[in-house]
Amino acid sequence: MSEQAQTPPYLSIIIPAFNENHRLPQTLKEIRPWLDYKGFLYEVLIADDGSTDNTVGLCRDIGKNWPQLRVEAYPHGGKGSAVKHGVLAARGECVLIMDADHATPIDTLDYMLPHLQTNSLIVGVRSFCGQEGASGRGRRIVGLAQQLLAHILVFQKSVADSQCGFKLFSRQAAQTIFSRSLVQGGMYDVELFFLAHKFNLSIYSQPVRWINKDGSRINMIGCLIKDPFSLLAIRCWNWLGRYQ
Repeated sequence: MSEQAQTPPYLSIIIPAFNENHRLPQTLKEIRPWLDYKGFLYEVLIADDGSTDNTVGLCRDIGKNWPQLRVEAYPHGGKGSAVKHGVLAARGECVLIMDADHATPIDTLDYMLPHLQTNSLIVGVRSFCGQEGASGRGRRIVGLAQQLLAHILVFQKSVADSQCGFKLFSRQAAQTIFSRSLVQGGMYDVELFFLAHKFNLSIYSQPVRWINKDGSRINMIGCLIKDPFSLLAIRCWNWLGRYQ
């Protein structure tokens, strides 16, 4: 048995995926050289949310020549559900959640990892780069609306950017949060901040570069309709003691 299989990795990277065969192979190609160069033990876990394209097959083919890559396929439940499954399956001392489009470069970890020595959670705060186009501007508008609603309905402390898809956890913090998380959809980000505050986990906000990538399938109208109910659900679950 290899050292990689015997020894828990230092870093686990969780990438939630749903029908990402058009973007995920390129992301994996981009992040592997940096990970191999760093020299520490790592794993990359694709948490597939019931994809109906060949995302799983493509990633497993890549994994034939990349032993640190593994794919966990789950029934479709939503991004929050996939992230929860992936995080709880992770073996690493620290856990990174990143998006399938690699909008925040992987080498951002060079700035984030040192802060994990004194904090439980390092969260990206986006600065926007490149040509956004109409879709990018639309995503920003939806994100700002989500942020405002989250502060009104859920947060008791200020959060600079809850929806950035690049977050680093200590293993203990990841287990504390995701063993209790209930939101299955996109508002899992808001819930994780709520739980981090509830359990007094220390959070460090790290400015990160974010580049808009084509191919997003976010339903902006659907988000504006559904997200407030997810936020209200977080409040109700807390009142009912579901997070204890």
